[in-house]
Amino acid sequence: MYPKVLLALSGIIFLAYGIVCWVDPEIPAKQAGLFIATHNGYAEMAAMYGGLQGSFGAILIASAFIKGYVRPGLWLILICIGTLAAARGSVALSDLDSSFQVANSSLGIDMSSSFTAYTWGALAFEVFIAIWAGISLLKTR
Repeated sequence: MYPKVLLALSGIIFLAYGIVCWVDPEIPAKQAGLFIATHNGYAEMAAMYGGLQGSFGAILIASAFIKGYVRPGLWLILICIGTLAAARGSVALSDLDSSFQVANSSLGIDMSSSFTAYTWGALAFEVFIAIWAGISLLKTR
């Protein structure tokens, strides 16, 4: 399932997002609905969203191109991004309100959440690449 493509593409996404967040920590804060109240907060946002995600992306890119690093890179995605998705999903899905209505022989399902497209988009991306990494690990020897 093209494990090197997964590593390179994911790496580029994380590296680019990390650089943007390092340069302007307000970007991830605004998207996540956070308010940065102090200089310490700016440093934390730059470090965690910028530095950590940027370095994670660089490691994934290196894993795509350095012989012998493909499987470790896939494990990194599976474990790190898989647990990130599990944590985000456990909170987001617990807030999902759903109601079922049966009227005129048809089932209607109404779902609502107070989370924005930022949370649902991040969750979808994380689940997708974690599953892709898991499948790639099973198919790569």
